[in-house]
Amino acid sequence: MSSELSPPAAPLLPAPGPGRGAGSPLPPPGQPVLRITGVNHHFGEGETRTQVLFDNDLEVMPGEMVIMSGPSGSGKTTLLTLIGGLRTLQEGQIEIWNPDQSGYATLRGMAEPDLVQVRRRIGFIFQRHNLFDSLTAIQNVRMAQRVGPGSPDPDADAADFLTYLLLGTRDVQGKPQKPRTDYKPAALSGGQRQRVATARALINRPKLVLADEPTAALDANTGLAVVTLLRCLARDRPDDELRQLVRPPADASEGGRLADWQIPLLRKIVTETGTTSLIVTHDGRIMNLADRIVHMGRGRIESNVVVAERLFVREGLRQSPVFAAILPDEQQKIADQILIGVHPDHPARPDHLRAYPGRVEVYDPGQVIIHQGDRVDEHGKFYLIRRGTVEVLRTADGVTAKVDEMGPGRYFGEVALLMDQPRNATVRAVDRVEVYTVDRETFDRFRDVSRPFIERILINFRDSPWDEHGRG
Repeated sequence: MSSELSPPAAPLLPAPGPGRGAGSPLPPPGQPVLRITGVNHHFGEGETRTQVLFDNDLEVMPGEMVIMSGPSGSGKTTLLTLIGGLRTLQEGQIEIWNPDQSGYATLRGMAEPDLVQVRRRIGFIFQRHNLFDSLTAIQNVRMAQRVGPGSPDPDADAADFLTYLLLGTRDVQGKPQKPRTDYKPAALSGGQRQRVATARALINRPKLVLADEPTAALDANTGLAVVTLLRCLARDRPDDELRQLVRPPADASEGGRLADWQIPLLRKIVTETGTTSLIVTHDGRIMNLADRIVHMGRGRIESNVVVAERLFVREGLRQSPVFAAILPDEQQKIADQILIGVHPDHPARPDHLRAYPGRVEVYDPGQVIIHQGDRVDEHGKFYLIRRGTVEVLRTADGVTAKVDEMGPGRYFGEVALLMDQPRNATVRAVDRVEVYTVDRETFDRFRDVSRPFIERILINFRDSPWDEHGRG
């Protein structure tokens, strides 16, 4: 897939209107559409009983495209089927936003009729296409419409989906082709059946999509069409972003391309946004398009990275001379040590802070983060502003002056750590401020690696009572 659809810095969803959540297909602002807590799972009984999932926790926000990676047998598909209510939840809890109740549906112990209602609100794309052999491609899609909210013209809607997925009368070059919409599954290739299954899963514009290797059987062009459709269902994409995918064959390479005629059809299909997708995949072509990457190993969620947060932290660290000189892989390792799994446009909730103690500190308006004159010891920290604004104050000869004001992405606190001197300024929160922190041990380890570069930087500091940015 193309790398040009990189995760945006914009919020995952447009700013919500007042009261979102009451009867809304989406939960209240800042709340997940899916919450997994302490999920364990076993196969077999008695002496053959084997645990395959171990104490898994995960939150997924509205409009996220989540990639679940990991080796075969790591539990990805098992977890996906538990989320979809296709297996009985044994231990832990899975909660999915239910707009009909303006609350969460809890799957543990849910009666089968209620599970059926949950499944109807989910779009399933699995490797086994599960198409009706006796029905044509368009009839398979139309069957799914019967359990959905309905469409003014269901036949045209189903045809639009299949045409966009290159099963209609035009190929990716815009040339006429024999349509496959009236073919039964036995007459379709594996990739064509996969596209029919995708259209069936998405025809009702579900707010949650569960997909197991949805692009494995697809070529680059059709794979890109599927992923782009999922991304547009998640949130609105500007025309210039989509137009970047309309490329000559020579420029498409493994990333694939869209046809010019597919763009207006895509706009016609995507009548609403906010869809969240969980995709189990080994397809490296789409990994860089994810909003969140969840890696599983041996039945456990080993890492849970919000891509925009990782990029935000890594870029912030790169501004500091201590971290600018080290290899990008090392920068990413440091970033991953302080992430909390929340998009930087969203405030950290108390439960996020409890889950990752010491990574992010929160200060109220007027609260002092560091004081001028304080000595730094083994507990000293480097700070990167996540949200909010701070002011930098310096007192000299009894007069306090504001020397700087800084917002998200700026950092402070490195000068005292670099020079082993007291803090040279006071930093105070202007509004509610969240800061990532790097501990002294980590800071010193990379200071030693970067020392030749840092020594040149320090020349600018030694003759000045505070650095040019007043960063303490």
